[in-house]
Amino acid sequence: MKTKINYLFSALIIGALFTIASCSKDEELPKIDGFNNSDEVAATNLKAHWTFDSNNNEVISGTAPSQTFGTVGSETGQIGKALKLTEGALVYPSISAIGQANSLPNYTVSMWLFVKNNGSAFSTFFGLFPTANTDFWGNISMSAETSWFPANGPEGDTLVLKTNYISLNGDGSVNGQDNRPDPRGNPPVGVFKNAGKWCHFVVRFNASTHMLEIFGNGVSIGAYSDRGANTVEMNMRNPVQTVFGSLATSEIGFTGAPTRPEWQVLATASIDDVRVFNAALSQAEITALFNLGTAGR
Repeated sequence: MKTKINYLFSALIIGALFTIASCSKDEELPKIDGFNNSDEVAATNLKAHWTFDSNNNEVISGTAPSQTFGTVGSETGQIGKALKLTEGALVYPSISAIGQANSLPNYTVSMWLFVKNNGSAFSTFFGLFPTANTDFWGNISMSAETSWFPANGPEGDTLVLKTNYISLNGDGSVNGQDNRPDPRGNPPVGVFKNAGKWCHFVVRFNASTHMLEIFGNGVSIGAYSDRGANTVEMNMRNPVQTVFGSLATSEIGFTGAPTRPEWQVLATASIDDVRVFNAALSQAEITALFNLGTAGR
């Protein structure tokens, strides 16, 4: 009987040790803003996610890029690995969850970004573009005015993030809006000293408030956020393709779009943990994504 009890006791101890060992590292760490990791933030509204940890696929649908351009690589990112573009771009086929006309009536797109100013050209990092595009701009795009300041100049660390919104009106016309900081304003608005550093870039659109906002490291930095009462729920021109590293041009397969102008180049930047939500996240949720990402979670 004693031997049986010892065996049973040993089995219980081993089982408990396996249970403890199976807990994730995130669960052993203290929560940040009430969350263990970024995956827990607005999880029911997350419709597309690129981690870039093992490949360049969108992880929810498993969709792989259909075309690559320039140099596309990988490096250590803010959370695991990151996509590294050197005058490069990725183009994806349509992803159903973010590719329908009404997929993103309100939206938030979150990414971690490392980019330097180049003093000569505009850089685009992410966009949702209609396949039949006849211009450069997508339904949604996230870019930076990397030509405004030379990297080695006194303002080389100033990063001018930019977003565009184009929604289809009922009569077939389009409503185009954009927002960016204005570091050259009087007074300056949204000065963001994070060129050449990993930073958290978020765009949030709320149709009920008509606000198209840019957040840099958790803080709203856009100078032109209120886009007026005619800026309503996003009605995307479709089918939609996701692009990293470029606006829509004929060189990357958008045959109805213009050729790439001199002011636009394929991106030289690193991009990590891109998340597309079908809701306007709260300030607390955006702050949590920044704080969790800063901790590598």
